[in-house]
Amino acid sequence: MKFLAVVVAALVLIAPALAFAAPKACSCKNLESIQQELANALYLAKFQADLATKVKQAEDDQRDLRKKNPSHPLAKYPVEKISRQEWEKLRDDVSLPFPQVKGYTGPNSVGLIEGECKNQPNDLKALADGASCKELGTITLKHEQEHRDLCTQMGKAKYWKRLFSEIAAEEADRYTAQAKAIRVLLKKVIDGSTVKVSEETDLKITSGPMEYNYHLSMPAFKLTGKSSPGKDAWELKGTGTRTVAVTSVKIPGMTCTPPTQKLPSKVTGTLELDGLKMKLDQSSVTEGGSLTMTCKIPGKGQGFGYGVAPPGERGSGEVFKDADVKLKSSMVENVAQTVWGKAINQTGVSASGTSTTKLTITCAQ
Repeated sequence: MKFLAVVVAALVLIAPALAFAAPKACSCKNLESIQQELANALYLAKFQADLATKVKQAEDDQRDLRKKNPSHPLAKYPVEKISRQEWEKLRDDVSLPFPQVKGYTGPNSVGLIEGECKNQPNDLKALADGASCKELGTITLKHEQEHRDLCTQMGKAKYWKRLFSEIAAEEADRYTAQAKAIRVLLKKVIDGSTVKVSEETDLKITSGPMEYNYHLSMPAFKLTGKSSPGKDAWELKGTGTRTVAVTSVKIPGMTCTPPTQKLPSKVTGTLELDGLKMKLDQSSVTEGGSLTMTCKIPGKGQGFGYGVAPPGERGSGEVFKDADVKLKSSMVENVAQTVWGKAINQTGVSASGTSTTKLTITCAQ
């Protein structure tokens, strides 16, 4: 009964096993592989739980039929037969988010030897050696170990005679535990890395015939924080400096030289993430300063413009949300489509331009 071995497998639908050196310890370099393994484990946990529910319903219906209507033509079939038929009908409806996990070179599936409470040793070695990184191999080996432990605890005869609703339910438990362990690993590799955020914005403000162009620059700064046990999501925070420079001014009938001064603001970034998705919020406080601009009128000399930016002015907003967590992310935003841009454009003043926020995750080694 080959299909029995399949259901207790730690399924990883990848290329056949090849001879490679043992994988190295996981780091943020393996971020994509870890994320893909987590997504697959979460999917399989739900798939097997749903499968268990559907198969159990079929089993319960058959029990009721045999009890309440024994003369029915289908009542002659034992519950065990219906259990297997329903499971076989539904078991192949698997559609993994990532059928080929990046870097995995192990076997397509590994399961207990039919009728026994053990795996083939070579299968386990191939499973570990083919993992994208060491800890992922350890997690999948534990998945198989838990199958063996339950089999030994129940006794192999009883273990292999279970209804298929029970088999699927056990598999759901194994993948739930596997997903939990992978999420812990995902937190660990991000906690051990350096996360930085930076921003560059080119902004144009137009009011009637006058046009002002600005460049906002925020060099990369660190976001720090540690994940908490038992919580899927956590926060990273950091503070940087954004400067605003006037790059050009166009006033009809005048030739203006933009100020050389730059106005600084302190920016606090808060990154919320669960290892798969992330959201960035920012708040800012102006430090204040002054700007001096020279404008010339042909044949009439020149004049000076003087402006003061008061300190303590605050602003805040969402930079992005529901973004994939990647080693390098670049989010480009149309200023006119932001909340601030839309508000400005309703006052008769036009705001346009592009803002680019970059986030990087760099491994310690």
